[in-house]
Amino acid sequence: MNINTRRFCVAPMMGFTTPYARKLYRILSKRAFLFTEMVPSKTMLYSKTRDLIIENSDESSVALQVGGAEPHELAKCARIAKNYNYDEINLNVGCPSKAVKKGGFGVCLMNEKVLVRNCLEAMIESTDIEVSIKCRIGIGKEFNYDFFCDFINEVIKSGVNIVYVHARNAILNGLTTKNNRTVPPLNYDFVTRIKKEYPYIQFILNGGIDSIEKAFPLSKIYDGVMIGRLIQNNPFSLTNVDHLFYKTTTETKTSERVILEYFQYIKKRLHRDSMFRLLSPLLHIFFGLPNNKKFKTEICSVMKSKKIDALKSLFLQFIDEKQVNCNFYIN
Repeated sequence: MNINTRRFCVAPMMGFTTPYARKLYRILSKRAFLFTEMVPSKTMLYSKTRDLIIENSDESSVALQVGGAEPHELAKCARIAKNYNYDEINLNVGCPSKAVKKGGFGVCLMNEKVLVRNCLEAMIESTDIEVSIKCRIGIGKEFNYDFFCDFINEVIKSGVNIVYVHARNAILNGLTTKNNRTVPPLNYDFVTRIKKEYPYIQFILNGGIDSIEKAFPLSKIYDGVMIGRLIQNNPFSLTNVDHLFYKTTTETKTSERVILEYFQYIKKRLHRDSMFRLLSPLLHIFFGLPNNKKFKTEICSVMKSKKIDALKSLFLQFIDEKQVNCNFYIN
């Protein structure tokens, strides 16, 4: 049976889907489709620390998300993604942040559909890996299906076959980036309608999916689902993804084995990055649990000393005391 590899995707999240987070997610799920943070094209081309940002430890399947609006730069980024063994490069046309807007890319590009098509064409012509796009359903407070449909109709002329849709409008004035993820109302109907008009295009649904129970039936209606903040806050909710979404029979790892494997990975990278960045994929799990003040104080103190083995013992102790297991995090 041919199972869609993008049936369950972990969304690109600025500051969170680092190479370290992706490693943790891959320990928990062998099949979930992963994304990098959004990397501005100029950062990818000119930053001296590029390797730290776009490192890919063979976490297949994984996509590199790029932000930009200059076709020739994006073409170079696509070639870099290929060289770093990414399976896909994704153009961000959905981010509403002020910094991204000032840079002339992100969701504001939905008003420049021909330019988006040109960017995608340049990327497709420069590489043989998959090129995709992530967008919203519109801009502003009012729903406008014709605007959304016209945008999709234009950009798929590039040859792109995969569209990730955050099923909300972006409101560029008066809302923060964080509020743009929750305040504009969801409209899954737009994604349902566009899928009927373009049945040969894969449309992956993003937005408002806050539990695995909600994600599973939606993955059958659409060509897949994309989830962000649930995974950021509770990575262990990935535990049953392979079995549920991909019908695998892989043995579920205990929480202790996950922690041990992850610490073995980061221990080799202490010289490359900060302790906080290395541990951040795990911190949200434990800091989010009740009655954790003592643990939080201890871990912050040990982090400053960079005693990795002591930190590992703290995490394992916390898991044992709280009787935490992988299923604990599935709502």
